[in-house]
Amino acid sequence: MKFFKRKKEVKKEKKKREKLELNLLNLTIITVSIGLIILSINILYFTDHPDIFTTLNLAVAIISLGIPLLYRYSIFSKYKRIEFMFTHFLRDITNGVNTGMTVTQAIRSAAKNDYGDFTPYAKEMAAKITWGISLEKILEDFANKIGSANLKRTVSTINEAHKSGGTIHTVLDAVVETTQGIEKIKKERSASIYAQMINGYIIYFIFLGVMIGISSFLVPAFQVGESEGELQAVLPELFRNLVIIQGIFAGIAVGKMAEGTFIAGAKHSLALTAIGYSAFIFFA
Repeated sequence: MKFFKRKKEVKKEKKKREKLELNLLNLTIITVSIGLIILSINILYFTDHPDIFTTLNLAVAIISLGIPLLYRYSIFSKYKRIEFMFTHFLRDITNGVNTGMTVTQAIRSAAKNDYGDFTPYAKEMAAKITWGISLEKILEDFANKIGSANLKRTVSTINEAHKSGGTIHTVLDAVVETTQGIEKIKKERSASIYAQMINGYIIYFIFLGVMIGISSFLVPAFQVGESEGELQAVLPELFRNLVIIQGIFAGIAVGKMAEGTFIAGAKHSLALTAIGYSAFIFFA
């Protein structure tokens, strides 16, 4: 019976992961299709209107790439929160065992707490431990379901240490202490990098101000004979494109520094690009 239950759970977990990947794929297909439609209309009707043409191209990029990236980032953020709360869950289990509870009682007691996004997983673990499934198998299933490399390492450490003869509460206590130490280091790193992230924004806004200043005051002052009108039309468009490109790559760099992943840079890129483009259109 346990074998069939386990097989059924594996199939259910596989379906959930496939559904998540399918949702991301469907969203990407929809947004790219909408982006291609807008791009086609833009090329057909607005090529002779530089401001509208550039605005619609920016909208195409945000719709086609920005929305799927933000969806991916929301999933990434959710799993990060689950990783963080999992440590609190282990700590509560350890505290329960230290007060005299069995592991099963400690898990069931800890599952009554609110852990945010991790709460459904905590309740699922409590239900499984009640059914007689081993803690090692429960933790392994949870790590595979989330798919996080950090969680897999943590669970593997717990299971290996327990198999080597350590008592479960001693193992959990050691893992919690180590994990909390790592989280503390990450927070200190984030605090130190925060200043660099602010500097990234300041540098971009200075660059934006320079581009607006050149476009608004320097370019109109050029006196180059017959090519004056053409130059005054081309240079602002060039500066506007530079503002957009700088916003995209500055955002990616800020996200990588602040959170360690390029996906995290998507929100910074969208924010900087939108602010930069809007400011350039209104003030340049």
